[in-house]
Amino acid sequence: MDLKIYKNGTIVSGGTQICGKALLVKDDRIEEILDGDALSRWEASASESGIHAETVDLDGKYIAPGFIELHCHGGGVHEFIDGTAEAIEGACRMHFDHGTRIIYPTISATDYDTLWKSLEALESYAAKSEGREMIIPGAHLEGPYFVPEACGAQDTSVLHAPLREEYERLADRFGKLIARWSYAPELDPDGTFADFLKARGIKGSVGHSAAEYEDVLTAFDHGTECVTHLYSCTSTITRHGGYRHLGIIETAYLLDDMYVEAIADGSHLPGPLMKMIIKIKGTDRVCMVTDAVRFAGLDSTDGLESNGSVPYIIEDGVAKLCDRSAFAGSIATSEMILKNMTAAGIPLEDVVKMRTQTPAEYMGLTEYGTIEKGKKAVFTIFDKDYKNCQEVNL
Repeated sequence: MDLKIYKNGTIVSGGTQICGKALLVKDDRIEEILDGDALSRWEASASESGIHAETVDLDGKYIAPGFIELHCHGGGVHEFIDGTAEAIEGACRMHFDHGTRIIYPTISATDYDTLWKSLEALESYAAKSEGREMIIPGAHLEGPYFVPEACGAQDTSVLHAPLREEYERLADRFGKLIARWSYAPELDPDGTFADFLKARGIKGSVGHSAAEYEDVLTAFDHGTECVTHLYSCTSTITRHGGYRHLGIIETAYLLDDMYVEAIADGSHLPGPLMKMIIKIKGTDRVCMVTDAVRFAGLDSTDGLESNGSVPYIIEDGVAKLCDRSAFAGSIATSEMILKNMTAAGIPLEDVVKMRTQTPAEYMGLTEYGTIEKGKKAVFTIFDKDYKNCQEVNL
């Protein structure tokens, strides 16, 4: 039996900050949350019984549920689409070192063979992940079922409508690995693809789309309950013959139960816009993500260029298409999300909730997301400067 006590820190969980409590961890689960008196009684009883617990003195640091990354392409010069164990390990290690504990590797729109190879590599890596710190519950497929007019940094040459023989074969082979699939709902007008995803236990998400209200509502009614990176390649109000039609953004606000991703790097969504999203949707429905690309986590990034199928350059702390017409992803980490979002005036406890509890609830990760008795003891510990404290977690 392995016992640990985490004390002298501030617990940040469930949208609150709690001081003066200690966590008793037994093996890999939270056994108790103890106040000062209860901790003293437990320690006295343990001493009398010869029970030893390792004490982790947090020394005023914050302890939160392990941060969850729903949308991440890579980092540390690697991307998951590279399809190698080295790339997966490198990207995961970088994000772990900066505070992420649970990650859904994202594979952007690509050709069928590359997608297959990338999933095979992820499957092999996840199967051998026992003992590794980073938890990989599944993969996120971002495309290729998108529309060119909302492609962003996606490769237009591979975009197409859902093909049943294609997605069935992928789901038959990798159904236990594919956790989420972003697609343009106007390419699925009767909800056939959405129904398929729901039946297979895969979360559908609206993304890279010029959809209008009716398209999004159909997707939602067929089980698609999230919008991928709101305001990034998501449609807004348009007019036809003078009549206004809601886009994805307005429909996401209208549907109370629709989750939304928000790229929280401080560039994609300025602080006031992020506050507006949270004000309308609430912290229960906003998941803060990085949408990080391969150059995330490097000490110096400006001027770095990617020469992939869609070239981009790192400039002003964000990835941009080479013609500077749009962003192409972020170089953010969990540490940067904490720093940038609190600097924008969003309370720390709310930022943590949208990085832990809300994505856990959306993805059905019932054992993670909050610090409660019986939950898995997976924590992110950080200091007053929001720096991940690696030495405390190991």
